[in-house]
This record gives sequence, structure tokens and C-alpha cells, in this order.
Amino acid sequence: MRTADLVVVMDGARVIEQGTHAELMELGGRYAELYGIQARAYRVEG
Repeated sequence: MRTADLVVVMDGARVIEQGTHAELMELGGRYAELYGIQARAYRVEG
């Protein structure tokens, strides 16, 4: 996703966010929330 030219976040049939990875992370909306959840799964605790 980080290298995509455009990321579109949908809720059902409705577009709720769109932009680059960096733009959406800065926005702090649904994309950032979901990305954070996924990223935490790859972190090593310790």
C-alpha cells in the first residue's frame, strides 16, 4: 500500500477516504486505524 499512487478506502459502497499512504496516515482516519492494527500484528514483543 505504501507504494500505491492512490489508496481508496470504502465503507460499503461509499468512498470515505482517498489519497496516498502518507496522506491517509497523516489524516489519521479509518485507513490509519486499520493500517496500525495490521502493523501491530507484525511487531515482535520483547
